[in-house]
Amino acid sequence: MRKKFFTTFTLLLVAVASWAQVLNIGGHRAVFDSLNQMWLCSIPQSCFGNDYTATINYGDSISEFAVEGTLIGNGEECVFEDVEGGKQYTVTANLNDTVLITGYITFTWLPIVELYGNFTNYYSYATVLVSEPDSALAQPMFAKIKRRGQSTNAGNSHKLNYRIKFISELDSTKENHRFFGLRDDNTWLLDAGQHDFLRVRNRVNTDLWMDMARRAWYTDSLPNARKGSRGVMVEMIHNGQYMGIYNMCEPLDRKQLKLKRYDEEGKLFHGLIYEATAWTRTVTMTDPKPLNPSMAGWDGFKMNYPDYDEIGRVYWTPLYNAVKFAQRADANIFLRADSMQYYFDIPVMQDYYIFISVIQALDNESKNIFYGVYDTEVDNRLTMFPWDLDISLGANIRPELNQPDLISPERPIDWIGLLPMAGMMDIKSYNDEVKQRYLELRQTVLNTDSLVNRFRTVINNLEECGAATREENRWSKDTDLARKELDLSKEMDYVEDWIRRRMAYLDEAFPRPPLPPYPEGDVNLDYEVNIADVNALIDIIMGGMDNSMGQSDVNHDGEVNLADINRDVELILNPPQTNTSDEPEE
Repeated sequence: MRKKFFTTFTLLLVAVASWAQVLNIGGHRAVFDSLNQMWLCSIPQSCFGNDYTATINYGDSISEFAVEGTLIGNGEECVFEDVEGGKQYTVTANLNDTVLITGYITFTWLPIVELYGNFTNYYSYATVLVSEPDSALAQPMFAKIKRRGQSTNAGNSHKLNYRIKFISELDSTKENHRFFGLRDDNTWLLDAGQHDFLRVRNRVNTDLWMDMARRAWYTDSLPNARKGSRGVMVEMIHNGQYMGIYNMCEPLDRKQLKLKRYDEEGKLFHGLIYEATAWTRTVTMTDPKPLNPSMAGWDGFKMNYPDYDEIGRVYWTPLYNAVKFAQRADANIFLRADSMQYYFDIPVMQDYYIFISVIQALDNESKNIFYGVYDTEVDNRLTMFPWDLDISLGANIRPELNQPDLISPERPIDWIGLLPMAGMMDIKSYNDEVKQRYLELRQTVLNTDSLVNRFRTVINNLEECGAATREENRWSKDTDLARKELDLSKEMDYVEDWIRRRMAYLDEAFPRPPLPPYPEGDVNLDYEVNIADVNALIDIIMGGMDNSMGQSDVNHDGEVNLADINRDVELILNPPQTNTSDEPEE
């Protein structure tokens, strides 16, 4: 096995060390793109707008090397005049005294990530290089890489997402690396933004969430606990071919959230992470399917931490109890108001409701939510963390679709009906809290100009370093985008207009008004008091229906029994008089 391991890496290093990849400009690795005959080099942003003087180094296989027609000896300086994003400097090189190579050099201030290897849905060995503009010359790192995603990982997809696990060159054990001033860890993700015509929705939306959301209930003593995944926009080259703009980011895991570690010695669960991966009634917490406690998944939920493949066990109790509570509370406003705080982190849940309302994240209403439990020995409350936020801000669910009513910035708030515990908005006090929180955020991170500038700043950065044009040239009219044109500037104008209209609409319509209170005696919660409510009471008393008190305690004595049936019959025969005048009741 070890021999195979080293043979694989030897082949990968040969690919990295090919003649085209040994060009060094001012101590920065120039990465060759065979699709465009382009050397792409990451240098500090401060070098742009000026002449850039840099020492050129290249491999022994090149006998002559010229930039803009001027021969540059190995180790000599070259002046690149007036460096700008997208500007090209012609290059000719004589390879082995026989082959004349022509191409060009261009500069970026984004980091450049190189992947070498062939990747599937299973991990395979790879070599990775990360060239940061302000860092020393990038060195090869060893890793295992696999493709990731669901619809974006279909067989005919081209711009793919990847998960990287860095490993030691010697024995393939885990090896940590730090990039971009973020965390020092062995696992990193590359997010392609494959269906996003802006390419940055997920990255900027995640940063918005981290700026606006209140901290989880357990983090007062854990200042380093995070609310989401940090990342940086990079340019990626795979096996010598330019693949465009990517979001290289940290995974959302136990270390990010600072959850208590699984006790391997005692085989005790503490911190937990559940992920909602599909649209199911179990995930919406309305009509859950039966749970097999030994299964690694539960009808659209999976346990991300601890890893089932590593420990061979799962622990569903906190999630199961919360789902069953939400199912009961869906039909019982009193239970909802009284007990929700025991199952859910309410301030975070309120912020999540505001967040997906603002960006209209169509794929995050119940799916693409991480639920974290800090420590099962302390508290089983679920805290929410969003993930995969690209279907938002007026983006269609898939590039080939055009659903104007679904993505309209004036789409009514009540589209959020499948978010677990969305029914809390029917409780006036809760509704008022959400509205007050929204008004507070409108003065800061949800200020309209601030929201627009978040996206505009990132897009301007991509345009000014030339990455936007390279991305458009690489992917415009690709099948990933249903053959549609990719124009980041045009999409940014669309997003700005969408945000301005959305915030104007929300200021008038947010939050949705709570439903009127149920009339006294309305046991089945249909806003009518009739024989159906008596029948529902009988079912509850006989044990055929669980209404957990609430509206079933018609006479408010703390019990559900024959007295409640008698009171309900009385209300049917002698309904209370309603005040129909314009005068307030005394």
